[in-house]
Amino acid sequence: MKTTTASVFLLFIIFSVTPSSFLFGVANATNEPVLDIDGNEVQTGRPSGNPCPEVVAQRRSSDDGIPVIFSNSDSNDGVVRLSSDINIEFIPLRPKLCRTTTVWKVDDYDHSAGKWWVITDGVKGNPGANTLTSWFRIEKAGDLDYTFKYCPAVCGTCPALCNKITRDSDGEMVRLALSTGNGWPFYFKKVGKSAMEIQQVARN
Repeated sequence: MKTTTASVFLLFIIFSVTPSSFLFGVANATNEPVLDIDGNEVQTGRPSGNPCPEVVAQRRSSDDGIPVIFSNSDSNDGVVRLSSDINIEFIPLRPKLCRTTTVWKVDDYDHSAGKWWVITDGVKGNPGANTLTSWFRIEKAGDLDYTFKYCPAVCGTCPALCNKITRDSDGEMVRLALSTGNGWPFYFKKVGKSAMEIQQVARN
């Protein structure tokens, strides 16, 4: 059974978990590493009932967001690499009262909105058919710009979507959703010894 390694970041895509009433690849050392804006490799590390469903929604641009953990599906590689399957998890973890997780996943198709939304309550680790919706990728969009993508390769025989992730409106919220077009670009900015920011790239 494969295990995962984790990397701590500060999520400043200006997206965060937001309370809501909605219910809702394998890493390869030959792949190019993901870099922060200083040109350094993004490293992995380990951070120290009743349902609580949440969505991944946009905050104000002045808000620095909250930390996340990136976990590789390949426990032998300590670097986050392009086009490699990763889990994304908000930290700090939820109160014990909540029985759901802060791991990102792709929700069931929302017929009313015509969208595949990114939500939380995914499964961390255990790459395979049962965790298919919880695996994402990072793709290069520019020199130091990246996009998130949902195109899991943790189950070679499982049919799966393969779409980039962008921002999309849901009422008064701006959320992350699968897109048939280009993904929304972000970059990584180191803010501490074991944390980073992910900032969205301004578009003209």
